[in-house]
Amino acid sequence: PTQVAKFWGVMGIGIAPKLPWRIWIPVHKDGAIVSWTTRSLSDKTRSKYISAGPKEEAVSHKTLLYGEDHCRHAIVICEGPLDVWKIGPGAVATFGVQISRSQILKMSKFPIRAICFDNDAPGRSAAKKLLRNLECFPGKTMNVTLKDKDPGSSGEINDIRREFLD
Repeated sequence: PTQVAKFWGVMGIGIAPKLPWRIWIPVHKDGAIVSWTTRSLSDKTRSKYISAGPKEEAVSHKTLLYGEDHCRHAIVICEGPLDVWKIGPGAVATFGVQISRSQILKMSKFPIRAICFDNDAPGRSAAKKLLRNLECFPGKTMNVTLKDKDPGSSGEINDIRREFLD
């Protein structure tokens, strides 16, 4: 937790009138905070993630790739920031399975792209759609299907890093 807080700028929200008991996750673009999202500390909450609204962000988070500032030649594309933290620099998140054209264009600039969405029905479906959208761009796009439900809990993370990022 200390490394995540230091590297990614993450903070906790305790007792608060708005968004209590959540992890606050800043979204950076070129080193500046331009938006944010939060993650509930409880898995029993209805809305796991709550993100900035249009009036609360300088740049829409749905036009960005979380973690892009820490990427080089290859990216591992995940759904959420917690997956990015687990994989480390080189991973990016799309803030869910609904992907914008702006995000696709950003992904297309990397010559090596590995899609690593959650291994559930929405994740598999979105990964196939994203694969089709990225195949027309120069470079190589692969769809990685994990044995575990999501990249953040997978024991396969070291293999993914070794194959695509190192």
